[in-house]
Amino acid sequence: MMTIKIALLAILMLCLGTASAARAQDSAPPAPVQRCVNMGNMLESPNEGEWGFRAQESFFTTIAEAGFDSIRLPVSWSTHADTAAPYTIDPAFFDRIDTVIGWALDANLTVILNIHHFNEMMSAPEDSLPRLLALWDQIASHYADMPATLLFEALNEPNDQLTPALWNQLQPQVVAAIRASNPTRTIIVGGGQWNSLDGLQELELPEDDHLMATFHFYSPFEFTHQGAEWSPGMDAHLGTTWGSDAEYEWLTSTLEHAAQWSEKNGVPVLLGEFGAYSRADMESRLRWTQAVRETVESVGIGWCYWEFAAGFGIYDRAQGKFNELYGSLQRGSSVGGD
Repeated sequence: MMTIKIALLAILMLCLGTASAARAQDSAPPAPVQRCVNMGNMLESPNEGEWGFRAQESFFTTIAEAGFDSIRLPVSWSTHADTAAPYTIDPAFFDRIDTVIGWALDANLTVILNIHHFNEMMSAPEDSLPRLLALWDQIASHYADMPATLLFEALNEPNDQLTPALWNQLQPQVVAAIRASNPTRTIIVGGGQWNSLDGLQELELPEDDHLMATFHFYSPFEFTHQGAEWSPGMDAHLGTTWGSDAEYEWLTSTLEHAAQWSEKNGVPVLLGEFGAYSRADMESRLRWTQAVRETVESVGIGWCYWEFAAGFGIYDRAQGKFNELYGSLQRGSSVGGD
């Protein structure tokens, strides 16, 4: 069975990677996120509810009771803030985010709060930088007295004109804007190219003792995003399956690079997004999801699945229960191969 094959690969990687991950942790803050789920399609939409549903208090108790320790809260701040200086965030929107964060913290979940879908930052980064810094100045000040279990993530998936080289120049300014009011809070930073693993390899970190790095993993994209309506041309890949010996071997050897980067830089790493869209066949989705989870766990990297209850989701809102994918995120789960 493929589970045995990936277990053997995981043992080999454990020998190579566990000591590396441990050394990285010696010179960095302990990784505060291990088992996490993204709250996608809620507050990341231009207006909450436009993409199908709104955040509910019950979601967070359900997630905590299911064994997760954290949630990632993608938020579209730019659609709720003025476009001219001082770029004031709508107080009513702040109130809503306060409520949702409170629900998660009350459920004893760590919360990753980010800036998501700031499209202007991607198309005109240098012109949009003052707005990004102003948003973080407001967000960081607003939450300065919150517990350390609230983490900030600088910016989701830099891409387009926000190249890896330019992001390396600008990201320290974002960190500095947060540090003005939050000197020790954990800040998550990622590289360019959509926070890809290749982007992580190019990431240059500012001097800071409370950083955590992130990357996203959706490879092979033709499998994970087959039929995705928002990605042109992906219907051509409908029917793509996953789970051959070669695919397992490529996945495990590729993800090992994240642990090597963590060791080299002395910074813990989070797999901030991974998932396969619902139009792929379920057996392949189960195999791929379990393989990614087991591989990063074997090298000491925490993970955050994309996402809770929409197109990639692990929870069926209509039935009020977790679906099959939830099982592939549980230690000890077993998914057969071809």
